[in-house]
Amino acid sequence: MSEPITILTVAQVCERLTISEPTLRRYSRRPDFPRKVQLGPRRVGFIKSDVEAFIERQAVSLAS
Repeated sequence: MSEPITILTVAQVCERLTISEPTLRRYSRRPDFPRKVQLGPRRVGFIKSDVEAFIERQAVSLAS
């Protein structure tokens, strides 16, 4: 059985990436950044595994 999908809030993503919300909005426009998931009319989130994959890609590109 597959693991359930975990959704991170904007605040949680900002904390994981150590960035501010305005910076997260800028990152969201990048083609390599995880897509937002619309949770409600005024609420979005990000899939945890997508955010973790983004962090890994950034770490690898910095190490290269």
